[in-house]
Amino acid sequence: MTTPTVRISDIGLYLHCPRMVYFDSLHKLPRMDNPRHLLLHSLMLSICEESGQEGWLQEALGKLEQELSIVYEIDAGELESACRDLEERIPELADYLSLHLSLLLPCEVDVDLRSQRLGLSGRLDRIAPGRIPSLIRTGYAPQDGVWKRDRLMLAGYALMLSEMHQTRINQGLVEYPRSGEIRRVQIHSTDRARVLRIRDRVQQIKEGTLPDRPEDAPCENCVAQESCQTRVSLASKFF
Repeated sequence: MTTPTVRISDIGLYLHCPRMVYFDSLHKLPRMDNPRHLLLHSLMLSICEESGQEGWLQEALGKLEQELSIVYEIDAGELESACRDLEERIPELADYLSLHLSLLLPCEVDVDLRSQRLGLSGRLDRIAPGRIPSLIRTGYAPQDGVWKRDRLMLAGYALMLSEMHQTRINQGLVEYPRSGEIRRVQIHSTDRARVLRIRDRVQQIKEGTLPDRPEDAPCENCVAQESCQTRVSLASKFF
């Protein structure tokens, strides 16, 4: 029997909190589609040579406003509000793209990757020129470099691309359009090794092992908070 692969998104969940992997495997994490994040992410996936022009961005945003409600379960009022907010930022996005478009095009987007040998799978946002993996992030960039979660997820995609093309891929990109930044990442052997260690831990969790809650777990406003507290309360009755 073939062992299921670990998704790169599972590694992202693990880095947020290992318990989120556990509750996701039990289908106890609510699916929350944030219109603001979906709009910006979709807009960045649709870029082309004309994307630096404000008129093109405005037209693409209008199309997304019509189509996202068909694809996702989104409140119409929230979607309209998100569109108007993003519409105000069109000039900033045009400036951002005019500076960085050559880094990103030509490209492939929404690329499904899988490696049975590595036990990994995932959908990469973009393969930029030079076979460089690139992630689109709709939050703000850190002051320097990239967020740890982004670095390690990028390393996971680089592992699969390296296997696919039989060449070592040592660089990646993280796109932070909200901050007007694209950060180049050097992918180190330590990053690759940690991805594979987390892969093994995620597999154990998916097989039913409830991980300890980290001391620095971001419990406040966590979408799994209710399930997590219920599970701990039930366990305490037996020990």
